[in-house]
Amino acid sequence: MTDQSDKMTLGPVGGAFADALTLIRLLVTPVIMALIIWKWPDPQIALLTSFLFIIAAVTDIFDDWFGGAARSLTRRYGYLDDIADTVLIIGSLTALAFVLHRGGLMHWAFAVPVGILIGRELIVGLFKGFELSRYGWPDNLISNAKTGFAMLGTALLVGSPWLTQLWDRLRAGDDRMMEVYSAASPLIWIVGQACVWIAAVFSLISAY
Repeated sequence: MTDQSDKMTLGPVGGAFADALTLIRLLVTPVIMALIIWKWPDPQIALLTSFLFIIAAVTDIFDDWFGGAARSLTRRYGYLDDIADTVLIIGSLTALAFVLHRGGLMHWAFAVPVGILIGRELIVGLFKGFELSRYGWPDNLISNAKTGFAMLGTALLVGSPWLTQLWDRLRAGDDRMMEVYSAASPLIWIVGQACVWIAAVFSLISAY
């Protein structure tokens, strides 16, 4: 019996297109990691990296739209869908952690939720490796919320250098220009970290 979502797809053609989007997400991840490790937090590199990350994240929406759920019979590589999401998030956060550690800027507020997310995926992968390789990560409301917050948080953290510059321009009045530019706002980074913390909590609940 097929998924109800199959009725909303374009059949085998839509499934093939969805699989292609999933594979694109997997292929873009190493590029994102390399850019982060190479020259993040350079604002121009951060802008390019966050653009690639957003493109990769958007493919997750469209592969479900065109090909149905990960277990849809119209998809040949649907089992890679959720795995590609995890690889994108964990890969990007790992690259950020490496850069922060290299620069002596690692803080527990970043390290703890990232460690939880990475540890959760490793533990779940070890215990359910074969099933995950065939069917993807367990799909429920909590795990979907975890992925959503993790995607949003990672996008904000990766793009924080140029987003912070943009935010500072918006909040800088004529009489506060020097004050604002001498002390960049940590708001974008804090919001990104908060999203990753929420994702970490949801990841523990969904793993349980």
